[in-house]
Amino acid sequence: MSDLRQLTSIQLIVIFISAMIGVGIILMPRDLANAVNSPDLWVSIITGAFLMCLIATMYVLLVTRYPGLTFFDMSKKIAGRWIGTLINLFFIFYCLIVASYILRVTTAIIKNYLLDTTPLYVIIGSFLLVSLYLISNGPGNVVRFFQLYFPVMMFMFLILALLSIKDVDVQNVRPVLQSNLLTTVTQSKITFFSFIGIEFLMIFSPLIKKKKTRNLALSVWISIIVTAVIYVIFHVLTIGVLGIAELKEITFPTIEMAKSIEFQGFFFERFELIFIFGWLITVFTSFTTYTYGMILGIEKVTKSGWWCMAGAGLLIFTVALYPEGLTEVLDYSSHIQWIGAVAVIGFPALMLLISLMRRQTHDT
Repeated sequence: MSDLRQLTSIQLIVIFISAMIGVGIILMPRDLANAVNSPDLWVSIITGAFLMCLIATMYVLLVTRYPGLTFFDMSKKIAGRWIGTLINLFFIFYCLIVASYILRVTTAIIKNYLLDTTPLYVIIGSFLLVSLYLISNGPGNVVRFFQLYFPVMMFMFLILALLSIKDVDVQNVRPVLQSNLLTTVTQSKITFFSFIGIEFLMIFSPLIKKKKTRNLALSVWISIIVTAVIYVIFHVLTIGVLGIAELKEITFPTIEMAKSIEFQGFFFERFELIFIFGWLITVFTSFTTYTYGMILGIEKVTKSGWWCMAGAGLLIFTVALYPEGLTEVLDYSSHIQWIGAVAVIGFPALMLLISLMRRQTHDT
């Protein structure tokens, strides 16, 4: 059965963590190393997580004030039909850009480590079709897929962390808290956007049983904290294994850390392949979340049916193929952050402010 009437707290946490952990765990160590130039990268992650907890509380307030409504419904109810439609179109554009970015980076990693002779469009198309097939079966099956593979994802992270500890050079993570903390904290703008995905609380809200604000906020905060712990562990490990200087130069530090794991006399020598296969499940869940958000948004705006999925798939495929190379793709990340800031901070804040000023709520 694909129908799902209500999400439990555990299912919510699984969805949020699955949506947040994606390409960030692969790319963020290099970006932070270049920005902070210090072993104290983990401070930026903690600060970014704290900021996201504050922003996520805003989502909780919106969802509890407008139970049963998605973001696309809330915007029209709060801001009116025309302004609400413009907000929805921007959020759809945001989902398109993020989904395409995730897909193109993932494709580059697959091509670099697994399928180097396979055409780019074949990898992109295959990945996209599998995601669209899962979404076509309804949100219930999407959630169940996330639940099924979540333990696999966590087990893979745990194994990689345990196997990498023996290669950590303690000198690489020293000194602790001796750098310019102001610079470290201000770079939380990089880590903050590695926690995006929590905004899908406002997409899956019709499946959420009406709860007290405090209970719902607790589920959201737990999701962010667990994600932050995973990020901190892997950042400390990548610094310990590779060092700051090398971290700045490597495009995919986490994969290279997995590549450094060796077992003398063991029949399987390329552990990074195991990590990549496990990570692909993680990035697939993140990509599917944004694709689902985009399709739902198009359906809400156009009031149309089946062609929304085909149109969304074609748009994602086209945008993902547009950049000429990975360098160009990574250059777009700063623009994506600005788009994300408007979509996940600006518009929800505006909607909540208008709602509070009007003392407006929605009763199901």
